[in-house]
Amino acid sequence: MQLFTVQLSIARPVSLSAPKLSLTHRLATVLALVAIILVDGGTSSAQDDEDTPAHPVVTVCVAGVDNIMDHIGYVFGEVERQETMDLIGAGLANVRDLEGLDRTKPAGVMIFVSEGLIPLPIPVGFLPVKDIGELGQTFGTMGAQLNAVPGEEDRYELIPRRGPTSFVVLQGDYAFIGQNEESINRTFALPEEFAGPLASRYDFCVSANLRKTPKAVRDLILMTIKNSAQASMQRRDDEPEAAYNVRRSQSEGNLHFVENVLRDGEELTLGFKVDQTAKNASLELVVKATPGSSFARELKDGIAKPSYFASAIDESIPLSGSISFMMDKLGRKTMLDLFNLGEQESNRGLAGLDRDVVVEDIPGQQATQDLFDALRETIKEGHLDGFVQFFGEPGEKFVIVGGVKLKNSSAFGSGLSDVLEQASRTDANMDVELGVDSYGDIVFHRLSSRNRDAGDKRMFGQESALYFGTDNQALWFCVGGDAAIPTLRTAIDRIAAGNDTGLRRGELAPFQVIVNLTEWININQSDGDQPGRFAALALEAFDANGSDVIRADARLLKNGFRVRIQFENGFLRLIGLAISGRIERRQAL
Repeated sequence: MQLFTVQLSIARPVSLSAPKLSLTHRLATVLALVAIILVDGGTSSAQDDEDTPAHPVVTVCVAGVDNIMDHIGYVFGEVERQETMDLIGAGLANVRDLEGLDRTKPAGVMIFVSEGLIPLPIPVGFLPVKDIGELGQTFGTMGAQLNAVPGEEDRYELIPRRGPTSFVVLQGDYAFIGQNEESINRTFALPEEFAGPLASRYDFCVSANLRKTPKAVRDLILMTIKNSAQASMQRRDDEPEAAYNVRRSQSEGNLHFVENVLRDGEELTLGFKVDQTAKNASLELVVKATPGSSFARELKDGIAKPSYFASAIDESIPLSGSISFMMDKLGRKTMLDLFNLGEQESNRGLAGLDRDVVVEDIPGQQATQDLFDALRETIKEGHLDGFVQFFGEPGEKFVIVGGVKLKNSSAFGSGLSDVLEQASRTDANMDVELGVDSYGDIVFHRLSSRNRDAGDKRMFGQESALYFGTDNQALWFCVGGDAAIPTLRTAIDRIAAGNDTGLRRGELAPFQVIVNLTEWININQSDGDQPGRFAALALEAFDANGSDVIRADARLLKNGFRVRIQFENGFLRLIGLAISGRIERRQAL
């Protein structure tokens, strides 16, 4: 499997364009898989034995009412909006402060799976109960009636003012609520067993317990996905073979990941948590595999090498990011197909040939072969390694610098400069200047466009351009004006010094990004313009140094991996200010 590492640091405005590898597709696939399970299957097997506690396949969990209210109080306290908290408290008072519930325990929804050829989801709610009589009165304030079923111990019907009746059974300290009687005719596992560990990790989460999902259900879902994928992987009419190979390779890679999750996955969890002590919030995606499985080995092998650019990560600048992971076999095949297509289309463009000219009639070029051979050799090794940084302050012009580790990078640089020089002869909007500067073994070339938009000129200056050069290790590039190459030189020196001293900070993070949102807001403000409502609110929320930082990274876990996006306190303040402002505007009407 392909992993990824991004560390995000915003201290000033920055723009990161990470390589569009399979990371986005893999994350989207993981999230889609949660939806598929919720719709097609669930997270817990149906009960085969009445005395065997039924565990859910999917659990939607909230870590207790008191926990949530404590966080709400913290958020509005940070923005000094006690009146908003008072309004929320008054709303709870209208429903008797949820009397009858145990506000210290987790609550949520479990998804089970029906038996049969086509498994269907069976949702069952679970509520911690302190006093069932008090809870019935609380439901009454909401317009619903909780009536005991005559002759049935611990059985109730929940009759809302509108809509269908629900059915309730008490087991232990929990009320289990289903849409029909069959859904609650089972002995449920104690929520403390499956929801307790989740509530200790997250304030809110959705978790698929793949270990408890029946193999038949997983096989059915996989078969359905495969059938759909096979249909979409058929070659389309008039589709070039190279383009078809790229699309097919991408589909096969995504299907392989889904197959790994369904066959060897143990846990798939998406969770959110507020940490009042650390003054931040985080969103996490956790995927775990069966120990010793091929899936577990692929996850571990995905980050087997440290990054050459490990020392480039810098939290003091507007944006800093890196990516370093080992590609799996299918991922390498996808990229090789992509580069083969890229070489064909580059030769077509340099020769000025129409799209209907067949591949066999497109003349090859040594420059494009050198360029793409270097890329192919890098992919065959399997290690994708690069970084990007964004420098500058509002009122100044900005600079983007970056680098990508390549095999035979010198041949790549020579081929790229030749290709661009040839392209500039037929493209009136492109200017290429070779050998405009140098640093050590690196010779820099300049690529500029004659039709740059106003936003680009405002950010990078009237005379900004893309500069690139190679040494025997990497392709280096920067975007900006006169400060671009000096800024890149500093970054190159820092990376070299870090490698000489053995610095490997963040070496096990295949994907890292760090961003400072304040600087991005300032970048998007035109000179002299007053900030809009959101920008003004955000700048008020991000009043403390470092409160506007977003950090995203991927890390290896035992038999799995975790992707986390962490938001500093300013984002919690922003939520508090936005909600308070909305309530105040409504009251003013």
